[in-house]
Amino acid sequence: MSNTHWDPSRYGLFGNERQRPAIDLIARLPKAADGFAPRHIVDLGCGPGNVTSLLANAYPGTSADPVKIVGVDSSDEMIETAKKRPEAIEWQKGDIASWEPDEQVDLLFSNAALHWVPDHSNLFPRLLRFVRPGGLLAIQVPNNFLAPSHQLMGEAGLDWPKEVAKAMHAARIMRPGDYFDAMAPACDDIDLWQTQYCHVLSGSDPVYHWVSSTALRPVIAALPDDEARAKFTEKYKTRLLQVYPPRDDGRTLFPFNRLFMIAHKRPE
Repeated sequence: MSNTHWDPSRYGLFGNERQRPAIDLIARLPKAADGFAPRHIVDLGCGPGNVTSLLANAYPGTSADPVKIVGVDSSDEMIETAKKRPEAIEWQKGDIASWEPDEQVDLLFSNAALHWVPDHSNLFPRLLRFVRPGGLLAIQVPNNFLAPSHQLMGEAGLDWPKEVAKAMHAARIMRPGDYFDAMAPACDDIDLWQTQYCHVLSGSDPVYHWVSSTALRPVIAALPDDEARAKFTEKYKTRLLQVYPPRDDGRTLFPFNRLFMIAHKRPE
């Protein structure tokens, strides 16, 4: 996804809902009172910087001993938006698949970004090499790929099966046990858990608007022309409304699964 243009304003339509998993992940991390005081933090796939700011608040450091915090994203649009933030955070453009830090970091964090990067069985051991001994790798990825919101893309795209199937494979994750196996050789403590959020959405076609800024983007881009995109969108919206109908009060419930992991790298 490194060459794909992202729209920060569209991605931010459901900012509170998208930010909540990051808040939950940060809340699970040890803090200074627990003996964990990172001096170098990196947020991979930082987007517009909202979550990176939460990390800065969680680990503020002092004027005499500031914490180095770096946000990395492949999108020019996201980085330019992040640079407008007031916090003392270093923003870098970079592709997670090839990114390397100048030195090992104390906390390597990523919220809802790594599912766009392929080959996690090799990616996770590689990322752990960038974490200092005793440091942490903290990750959250969507785990909603078997939900109707995702599967209905294939149904709506039956006229373009190869294009849609290839695009839907752009975002994938492994099973929890596979992540454990990938991290266990370098880590002595691995915390894995899954959460289903039941988002309460408002407005017309809210589930469509949710996925249109994330999982639907590569599918729409893969369709051959505007006519195909219009036909696909009409079919997809119709099926979404059948599966996720609005309630009598006009609101729509949207269950969404996410996978979390915190791995403590074994001290030397």
